[in-house]
Amino acid sequence: MGTFMLRGFSAWLAVLMLAAFPAAAQENEDPAVSGLVEISGFVDASYTYSNLDDSNTFGLDQVEVDLSRNLGGIGSLRADLEWVSDGEGGFTLDAEQGYVTLDLGLGRGEGNYPTLTFGKFNAPIGFELLDAPDMYQFSHALVFDLGLPTNLTGAMLSMDMGGGIDVVVHLSNGWDQNVDANTDKMIGGRLGYSHEDMGGIGFSAMRGNESGFTGNLTVYDIDLTLTPSPRLIIGGEFNNGRTDLDELLVEESSWNGYMVMAHYSVNDVMGITGRYDYFTREVESDFSRARVAARRSGSLDHPVRLEETRQALTIAPTFALTDGLGFLMELRRDFSDDAIFGDPDEGELEKSMVNFAFEMTYSF
Repeated sequence: MGTFMLRGFSAWLAVLMLAAFPAAAQENEDPAVSGLVEISGFVDASYTYSNLDDSNTFGLDQVEVDLSRNLGGIGSLRADLEWVSDGEGGFTLDAEQGYVTLDLGLGRGEGNYPTLTFGKFNAPIGFELLDAPDMYQFSHALVFDLGLPTNLTGAMLSMDMGGGIDVVVHLSNGWDQNVDANTDKMIGGRLGYSHEDMGGIGFSAMRGNESGFTGNLTVYDIDLTLTPSPRLIIGGEFNNGRTDLDELLVEESSWNGYMVMAHYSVNDVMGITGRYDYFTREVESDFSRARVAARRSGSLDHPVRLEETRQALTIAPTFALTDGLGFLMELRRDFSDDAIFGDPDEGELEKSMVNFAFEMTYSF
């Protein structure tokens, strides 16, 4: 642990030195070095409470420093470095994103050219975004947590087709896989349409062999954003996925989920968010090849079937104190058909749980 913390400290010291360099250059108005790196990021802290065991804690959830550089007319560089709480009092240093973006028009200026993104980037799928400053509540929906990847490592082509239509195609190692452990890659993409006044809609799909025992994975996702008035945002998402038969575990899994949310800005300071989300998963499993043979011969007619259905209700008042600084409170109730919430080693599991969170975020 001590060695890791020293390494982490050295890495962050380097980041701070890099951050200080362009800042000092700008103060000195040296045109040779000013504007080399643009720096942004955020600090996210919270207080949380759970009714399952009456646990409550203050915590620093995440510190993120984002570095970017413009490469003139041909593209840009981006690196998002994050220090995330591990839930046990320590922190993990990670690179959330790191990529180069190239305009394939190479600065020609005329015409509409695709953009190539190469490296590790946030997955272009779903309604909700990853980082706290981009969210309308403290927690993510079940669809985000259980039915979607967070980041992809690979290559992505994106293009604005005009008329509000945009297209994205990507090839990656798989869901949150920085290094691929197999020879196959995952392919996916998104087709989106946006209207300046009313919002937008997008259809996304991904398919490919995942590392480990997941097998061939397919997911479809539809995201919807409506802005019927300047103060009201309505969001929705439908998610469907499955993993095909795996030769080792002989397991198939399929799921469906959806989310509906609304955020209303009462005034320039206060808003309120409400969200309902639903997620159901069915697993069909035979635990050995012998059982597969018995099933095919008719001596075993049915595989083991496991089904879980979860729902969640969330309400979150939000407050914008000043530029970059805001806080929110979230009350969330999760419930399931089965008793799945809690620690089985600590006692009986429950069919529902209630969590409360107070979160303060500052973006710079």
